[in-house]
Amino acid sequence: MFFHNLYQRKDGDILEAFNLEQANMVYQEDPQILLADTERLLKFIVHHKEKQVPRLEVLQNYYLGHNTDIFESTNRRKETGKADYRAAHPFASDIADLQTAFSVGKPVGMQVDSKNHSKLDLVNKVNDVDAHNYELFLDTSIFGRAYEYVYRDERNTEKFVRLNPLETFIIYSLDVDPMPVMAIRYHSVTMVDEDTAKLQYVIEVWTQDEYVRYQPTDIKDNSTLNLDVHEPRTILPIIEYDNNRMRTGDFERVLSLIDLYDAAQSDTANYMSDLNDALLVIQGDIANELEQLIASIDSKEPDYAEKVMDIKREFNQQLKDSNTLFLHSGISAMGQQTNVSAEYIYKQYDVAGTEAYKKRIADDIHKFSHTPNLTDENFAANTSGVAMQYKLLGTVELAATKRRMFEKGLYRRYTVVDNLERLASTGWDIDVNNIRFTFEDNLPTDDIQTLQMLVNAGATLPQEYLYRFLPGVSDPDEIMQLMDEQTHFNDYPMQTPTDGDEVDDEAG
Repeated sequence: MFFHNLYQRKDGDILEAFNLEQANMVYQEDPQILLADTERLLKFIVHHKEKQVPRLEVLQNYYLGHNTDIFESTNRRKETGKADYRAAHPFASDIADLQTAFSVGKPVGMQVDSKNHSKLDLVNKVNDVDAHNYELFLDTSIFGRAYEYVYRDERNTEKFVRLNPLETFIIYSLDVDPMPVMAIRYHSVTMVDEDTAKLQYVIEVWTQDEYVRYQPTDIKDNSTLNLDVHEPRTILPIIEYDNNRMRTGDFERVLSLIDLYDAAQSDTANYMSDLNDALLVIQGDIANELEQLIASIDSKEPDYAEKVMDIKREFNQQLKDSNTLFLHSGISAMGQQTNVSAEYIYKQYDVAGTEAYKKRIADDIHKFSHTPNLTDENFAANTSGVAMQYKLLGTVELAATKRRMFEKGLYRRYTVVDNLERLASTGWDIDVNNIRFTFEDNLPTDDIQTLQMLVNAGATLPQEYLYRFLPGVSDPDEIMQLMDEQTHFNDYPMQTPTDGDEVDDEAG
């Protein structure tokens, strides 16, 4: 079972393919066995680097707009001298960004039962938790997984760090319900000596009980791991966030459709460019240059046939390069000679069919990724709320799954925080199990219409609440204060002087 069909092309251009089962498998093993047998530990790292990282790199490339198929295929245009434009379309980033913004564009809410949550507020503030959650959620949308490291810094505050999915993975237990028991991170470092610079990897391993770091080494089956740091731990501080049960990205299932759209648009661009090189056809009784060239060769020469073929190939190539085609006039059915003419011919372009084909592909990309096409003429801004909800039904259902998976990771994060805080005896008084996370859809809303509906239904709303919806108002209390000052000013209206109160400027 292969990742997707972009690696097998009809023109015979075969790129590297990989097995999806190997590229996205969940690792399981006893952590004590791996720590005792570094050779086996290294095999897991080599497998991840060789089998799993290629898939993640493809997903990352598509998100960045470097669509693998359109750029790396070597046989799109076999003819020389023809246009070979390659247009990559960022559907992947459009899908991932929209799904992420919809689900966590508005900050994830947290509610706790404890009144003493100042430490929790401080931890979230120090880590800019809203932006951090957004980055993790985006990773899950792109790669199908995200990784986070939670540790306590020198200021005695927990820090959250995003880890690169291309160099991090989790090993789970062998139980029926597998639990994370080991985390491995291998990041590259450049080791410079007097003469050369060599790329090596620093391997870090975390378990429930210990942290191990090895000296920089190569990642090969025959490499050796030499211990550098060994420290005790009380909890596994690495958290894996999954996008779904299969750990697939949001645009992964439509990669082949993105390839089709890239190819169609590129072919259209190439056609429009090649249209400028229309073929000139001259038909009539003109000198046959080819026959003259052939006649110049002695037919008795041993390589006569080969020379004739060479002349024909060279002559045809010259015609092709000059976009010219010579044709003889012929004899009609009535025995009359046909007319001499000259005209340009070019490949006919089925505009309606081609554009319908590309639109169908684009619609399928949005449909199968559960992402609304905001440029669709049917996706009108004046659509009613209920109609809009039906259009976004797929997005809402997908967001519900993604949020549930992300929420599991959030609970594990604050479980690690709870462990570190209690270990430091800081007076932490929050039960992680009682934390409630709330997600809000990030959609444009017509607040004025909603308020009007409530008022028409008989609801009475405080004036201060209504002031929140005024454009440019961030502090309703300021508006209330201004209204009070205006009311106070109106209580003492300005008095205009009467005729008897006028002062004669000329009087002493």
